[in-house]
Amino acid sequence: MVADMEAGLEHLSWAGGTLRHADLLLVVLQPTAKVLLTADRMHRLAVELGIADIAFIGNRAGEADRPLLEEFARERGRDLLALIPEDDAVLQADQRALCILDWAPQSPAVRAIEDLAAMIGARSERGR
Repeated sequence: MVADMEAGLEHLSWAGGTLRHADLLLVVLQPTAKVLLTADRMHRLAVELGIADIAFIGNRAGEADRPLLEEFARERGRDLLALIPEDDAVLQADQRALCILDWAPQSPAVRAIEDLAAMIGARSERGR
């Protein structure tokens, strides 16, 4: 299941708690102070809710951002699973109301997402 919590963090609260039974929670990071502050709050709520397997993904991030995002994940005892790069093809697909997988299947972002999907599958098969 994929949950886009753009509207708020209630899915991670005890009141809502709809993500309580998630096998793996992926928290998407961008290399900005505001996003990292929100991601920290999400992580704390997920831990309080009892979600055992939590990992981070860098989005719209380059290799220069990796140290910052890896440190953020490491400080919370978690993994940074992937960096999804800034990719103009994503914006172009969005402007055309097309799926990026159809619009630019060989774009850097799509390749990174495919690698992430394979990594999640392997992680699931081995139980973490």
